[in-house]
Amino acid sequence: MNRELPNEWAAHFGLAPVPLFAADDVEDGATHSVLLDGGFGSFAVSVTEDQPWRDRLAASWAWSSNLPHHVTVTEQKVAVTRWDNPQVEVLSRRSVESQLDAFYQFLRTDRVRSNQTVVDHVLTLFRQVRSLVAGQGMDDANSVKAFLGVLTRLIEETKPGAKSNTWSSEAEAEALVQALPNGALTQLTRDAREASLALRLDPALAVRHAGSAIFQEAHFALLRAPAADLFGYAGVAQSQQTTRGGAHFTPAALARIVVEQAIAQVPGLVNRSRLVVSDPACGSGAFLHEAMRTLRRIGYKGELVIAGRDISPAAIDMATFVVGQTASEWTPVGGLAVDLKCADTLRDPLPVSDLTLMNPPFVSWAAMTEEQRDHLKTVLGQQQAGRSDLSMAFITRAIEFLAPGGALGVLFPASLLSLQAAAAWREDLLDRTDLRLLASLGDYGLFTHALVQVAAGVFTRPASNDARPANTLALVTSNQPEATSDALRGLRRASQVVGEMGDRDAWRLFQVPSASFKGRSTWRLVSPGVQRALETIIESGATTIGTLFDVKQGVRTGSNEAFIIDDAALRRLPAGERKYFRPALMGASIRDGQIVPEYWVFYPHGDNAGREIESEAALQKHLKVFANQYLFPRQQELQKRPNIRQSDRNNWWELTRPRTTWASDARPRLVSKYFGGPGGFALDLSAKSVVVQGFAWLLKVDRELDEQAGDGPATRDVLAAYAALFNSRAFSALLAHYSPHVAGGQFDLSPRYTNNVPIPDLIELMRHEQAGRLVSQLVACGHDIRLDDPSWVDQVESATCALYGNEAIRELADA
Repeated sequence: MNRELPNEWAAHFGLAPVPLFAADDVEDGATHSVLLDGGFGSFAVSVTEDQPWRDRLAASWAWSSNLPHHVTVTEQKVAVTRWDNPQVEVLSRRSVESQLDAFYQFLRTDRVRSNQTVVDHVLTLFRQVRSLVAGQGMDDANSVKAFLGVLTRLIEETKPGAKSNTWSSEAEAEALVQALPNGALTQLTRDAREASLALRLDPALAVRHAGSAIFQEAHFALLRAPAADLFGYAGVAQSQQTTRGGAHFTPAALARIVVEQAIAQVPGLVNRSRLVVSDPACGSGAFLHEAMRTLRRIGYKGELVIAGRDISPAAIDMATFVVGQTASEWTPVGGLAVDLKCADTLRDPLPVSDLTLMNPPFVSWAAMTEEQRDHLKTVLGQQQAGRSDLSMAFITRAIEFLAPGGALGVLFPASLLSLQAAAAWREDLLDRTDLRLLASLGDYGLFTHALVQVAAGVFTRPASNDARPANTLALVTSNQPEATSDALRGLRRASQVVGEMGDRDAWRLFQVPSASFKGRSTWRLVSPGVQRALETIIESGATTIGTLFDVKQGVRTGSNEAFIIDDAALRRLPAGERKYFRPALMGASIRDGQIVPEYWVFYPHGDNAGREIESEAALQKHLKVFANQYLFPRQQELQKRPNIRQSDRNNWWELTRPRTTWASDARPRLVSKYFGGPGGFALDLSAKSVVVQGFAWLLKVDRELDEQAGDGPATRDVLAAYAALFNSRAFSALLAHYSPHVAGGQFDLSPRYTNNVPIPDLIELMRHEQAGRLVSQLVACGHDIRLDDPSWVDQVESATCALYGNEAIRELADA
């Protein structure tokens, strides 16, 4: 038998091999492994002359390990067991080995059709134990220790005589288990061992291979949901909730690849006599577990220190159990020291680490408590600006306690790659570290309960003044379900990346000059193919939005409740008061490229200049009904607006920022949503509307067109042409490489992102015969925007692609 077959398959497919069982559970002559993928393609493989598929044993192994398949390889046969399917595929070994890639593709596409996963099964056990704890009148905070105690019993009963998990709270956990009613405890452990489909739980396999998912979900359930009794009744949750924000769950596949990439950046790691590995936001220990498995795989033999910090006692209990279970199966020759404790990473001292791995809390500025904001400001200091994310402070702290020559592997919100408030922070990271890997991962589904796009980075702290690395490895994946999985396997296979590799439609891996990140407004990753397409567009004579347009942010009211009214409220006002209002462009006021007026803003400026309200007396005289209903009841609130108070203004009844220099003039303009895409731009040729939530796009003065002279195109036609172009899918494909996007595929249209977007100079192109026909096509479409008309869409897309260059747009759209 070829005992190296699992390692050979792992190298071929780009998978990470780990032992399926503990060493003392394996019979002589057999090899049992798990080959770990980034998503759908993980499976267990046994090289043996036994036939474990015949009595559902292989199915139980796969199910207990949270894997879809078990593959048995004998001298002549390959048997594929999917745990929810009683029918086993038995193939000839020769046919499999002659078509190995096709075989793996079969495994990836042969999906489990049952939702009775081992994670849900063990979570049911957690909920039942939690109910027993509540029934005994014990504090809900004891539920986790009791659950871990029950798991310990199950493992010891299943593997009598095996090396036990000696974790620091074991005695306390066992005491809690003994305090539970024996009859109920016996019943729930019996139920835990058996599952439907003739499956039997192997608790050691569940902890070893599904522990990350089980413990993270249990922690989430503890913090978010009330305990349920044995009859399903849910009581009031008692444990204190400490949120980790939008990405509490660390996918094992992502933790694994970050660990591998970070380890690869620590010089001579495998031969070090002592290694400190830490996670300053350890949760239930997913990163620490993967770090220990990876160190075992590469043959580390020195002294190992595993350190972790978290503010949640339940998380530390789980992490301690997980590390203890892993240590019961492998400890390096140099010994193991465990340092896991409850602490506040942003305030308390941290151990100096050679390898730091972390998925910090993702908490936006708006969602932070005042205490969190104070900690953020203290940690970031001068790098704090605007609406930062709490994860930034965790990353800064991790770098402060990173040893020279050490590496940090971290997950963080992808928004930090382009967030303006993080610009100084990004520069500071580059001053203090070398950026070795940067990945933008498009698969939202990686993170259970999260709606954010995730990025990953590996940073190293220079050990000396030696030459800094020339390149940063960059990875970009799409939102396709298998894209990240394929990309992580590709990353594992790529010992050295030259040029660009990957699937054009799903993922790309390439090198970026490290120096190119310095001084950049964003860290948005642009593949070489996209870079070539952008250069082609620029070299073809394109100008930029910032050259042609002044993009102006809308007015700021300081209180929409005071200054914005709807149609019905406007009609109730006396006719003499209505003249002080103009249509207000809110987020929903632009639909399918058309202005849909539903709201009105109090705006006594511009063509209302003769009706300016200069005093409270004038306000009472000219707007008695409106002022008494909307303004005077809010007078104190309106006077406290920062801009009013700081500038010592007496006209508290006006908008905080009325933008009169442009909002009150009559120049034709484009208007857009704040976050938009196709359908998010509209013409406002009469300039009657006031943008509140969005932007006004005005042609710059030096490009204003003399409509009276008759020697050039009309301003209105130029704006109409751009309205059609900006509402095209082709333009969105380009915009995606400059502007951050939000849920729903919309883009931030702020000028700090859009000013550098290349656009055809339609004013010049109108004067050329061939290009002029395309521009005229856009002009006609822009004056009559019909996004629901396929013919209109086809005309706009064809003209836009032709003006940009069809090949360039295709490259951008495929990125």
